[in-house]
Amino acid sequence: MEKVKIRSSKGQAKVLGTFMCMAGTLTIAFWRGGFQLKGLTNKPLIDIYNLKYSHSHKENWVKGAFLISASKISWSMWLIFQGLVHKMYPAPLSMNIMICLFASLQSSILTIFFARDANLWKLEWDVKLLTILYGGFVVSGLTYYLLLWSISKRGPVFVAMFSPLQLPIVATFSAIVFNERLHVGSLVGALIIIIGLYCVLWGKSKDELLKLHENTNNVEREDKALQIVANDAIMNNSNKTES
Repeated sequence: MEKVKIRSSKGQAKVLGTFMCMAGTLTIAFWRGGFQLKGLTNKPLIDIYNLKYSHSHKENWVKGAFLISASKISWSMWLIFQGLVHKMYPAPLSMNIMICLFASLQSSILTIFFARDANLWKLEWDVKLLTILYGGFVVSGLTYYLLLWSISKRGPVFVAMFSPLQLPIVATFSAIVFNERLHVGSLVGALIIIIGLYCVLWGKSKDELLKLHENTNNVEREDKALQIVANDAIMNNSNKTES
């Protein structure tokens, strides 16, 4: 598990960077007013706002906020559990297969209750099909495997710190593909997230250097101990030979 020494500079950098990433995320989410930047393209590459895809849904901010909070809490717990599971089962590829299998089973059970309309199951050559293919090949097949591999190498905290970068990446992607206009808050929040991420990574790098230094000292102590044991054995053998 991650340990933070709040009195050390690296511990303070990790705490400060974490709060800065949270502040940047909130800035992108809530700073919507004011000046809007010009679109990056003249027209959207994928038009998701036409009549074919537009549906009137009743907004429920309370339910939406609750579901997002539950999703983030579950995601945080998933990252922590994967760090513990890797110690007992260090096989990210087969672990990814099992995660996707059980996720498919759970989703199939939920669709029985929440997706009873047969029209929802029809596949057409549209953005929905592209979303399904992207979710299957990129998200489930590639992203989850890379997450598990990163957790096995650097731990869950290192992986979790890159999650706030999703917001500026999605905002940039939406500006290019969907021709959405970015707010100044999006750029300010992205800058805060990047600075906070740098602080955390700087603190983590100091931890890695400290661990490397400790391992080097342990190896040197073991070498010295082996040399002493070998010298004692040589002296004992020489004494027995002389006697």
